Parts: sequence; structure tokens; C-alpha cells
Amino acid sequence: MPQDKRPVLYDEKLNFFRNLILQARLAWLLFRDRRVPLWLKALPVGALAYLVMPVDVMLDAIPILGQLDDLAVVLLGFSTFISLCPADVVDEHLQSLKSPADWKVETQGNLTPEPEPEHKPKTTVIDGTFTDAPEPPDSVE
Repeated sequence: MPQDKRPVLYDEKLNFFRNLILQARLAWLLFRDRRVPLWLKALPVGALAYLVMPVDVMLDAIPILGQLDDLAVVLLGFSTFISLCPADVVDEHLQSLKSPADWKVETQGNLTPEPEPEHKPKTTVIDGTFTDAPEPPDSVE
């Protein structure tokens, strides 16, 4: 069987819910990327549309099974969407999600940082409550 060159979407270092959030963020980034074909973006839209459609495979009146089939369709739609996206685009977005420490802040123009003062001024915090001053009594004429 040939080696699969697709990036690994499940990280064993993270728990299930963190992986779920990671995949949802990845799907959002892929959905907004122009390099992903438009026809492919119909998969997550269709999966989310299934949630609001009145026609269901399992009726939502059945307490647990009705919601589980909705969840399964959404998860299947999103995972299929991610697996069909171009591998280099998926890998690029996945790396940007996994390593935020590599982000760089770039300044525009000739901004120079302000020098640090030799000594920082002492900050005084006054804790209290505010009340309105009492109104003066009406004068009788």
C-alpha cells in the first residue's frame, strides 16, 4: 500500500475535545481559503444545513438518537471536507494552528520602541465607593 502523504489531523497529545476544536478551526480556515475549490465547500454547508432541515434520517423526537445522527452527519461532512481538500493547503493551515509560537509581529513604517524609563512611577490605588452628595434643602421664600 502506498505511503499516505496527507497531514495527520489527530494529535495524540491533545484530548478529544481539543482535537475537535482544532478540526473545526481547520475546517473554517479551509472554507475561507481561495485555493479550495468552490464545489468542495458545499460539503460543510450541506452538513450544517442538515441540522436545520425538517427532514431527518432519525426523528429528533427520539431523545438521544435524534441528536446523535445530526452530530454524526456534521462530523462526517467536516472530516470528508478536510480529507478532500488539497494536502498542501491542509498542511499549511494545520501548521499555523499548531504552532502559534512561531508567529511574528511585523511593524509598519519606521516605528521605534519607546525607551524604558529608569524608574517606573509608583502607582497608588485608592479603593472606595462613590455616593452622590446630598442635595441642599429647598429654601422657602
